[in-house]
Amino acid sequence: MRRLLVLLAALALLLAACAAPPEERSGDGYTLYLAARLEDSDGGDAIRTRTCRVDGGDTMTTAALAAALVTELLESRDELELRSPFPPGTALQKLTVAGGRALVDLSESYARLSGIDLSIADACLTLTLTQLDGIYAVRITANGRELPYRQTQLLTAADALLSSGEDVIRPIDVSLWFLDTATNELRSQQQTLALYEGQSRVSAVADALKRGPAGDDTLRTLLPEDFSILSARTEDGTCYVNLNERAPLSIDEASRAQAMESLSRSILSLSGVEEVQYLVDGEPMPQWTMTLAAGESPAG
Repeated sequence: MRRLLVLLAALALLLAACAAPPEERSGDGYTLYLAARLEDSDGGDAIRTRTCRVDGGDTMTTAALAAALVTELLESRDELELRSPFPPGTALQKLTVAGGRALVDLSESYARLSGIDLSIADACLTLTLTQLDGIYAVRITANGRELPYRQTQLLTAADALLSSGEDVIRPIDVSLWFLDTATNELRSQQQTLALYEGQSRVSAVADALKRGPAGDDTLRTLLPEDFSILSARTEDGTCYVNLNERAPLSIDEASRAQAMESLSRSILSLSGVEEVQYLVDGEPMPQWTMTLAAGESPAG
């Protein structure tokens, strides 16, 4: 059963990874994430870490330091408890950093990966790069082309690393709606969330909204930290969301409608959801009902 949890957790590595906690970094020391030898770990972590030093790392540009770490990662050799998740001959062709995102182009051999092997390799790169200030998301291509087998091309590290002991069910793709500060209108951002045992999809969406956007300084969340959902269920395409009495009332009136629209649009991106109806402590709130518009389709 524990080995099954490890494999399921690995599938969720597009946002986060099964990893041992990184060692504290000091000076020019940085953390590299590599695959663990699962046959020797008996259900242990799927990803483990080791530290490396980059001479002059503190004075490098973010892009130069990121390129140095990726090169070190790709050149790592198998060790007693670690293995390289990258196909032999994989090399860094180009790396740029812009808008909080690292765009990493690797050689064609990286395109040979798929399934869990690709998830682990993606996670090792993503976790290694997002430790750097100014990098919040990673896009990885092979010889300039995106890999079609991913559920999302923009990879982020979750706030908390998943461990093989946690009950990860599966990842879910969603469109999260945030406020665009330039236009004062809502704009969506695609994310992949890890869904845990006992957690509803709606709760996962609300938690992700409260965490805020990934790698985009022009977006901000509209949900306050004290926003909470008591329960949620979906029947015949309608998602019934029961809120705590204080949840919607703690937002000022001017922002409330936009905040509820943000949440509703995000929930409507879930597969099988065509309408959202809200209740506050069990009492219906029809003014917040939202239905999937014609021609729209949920993200996942």
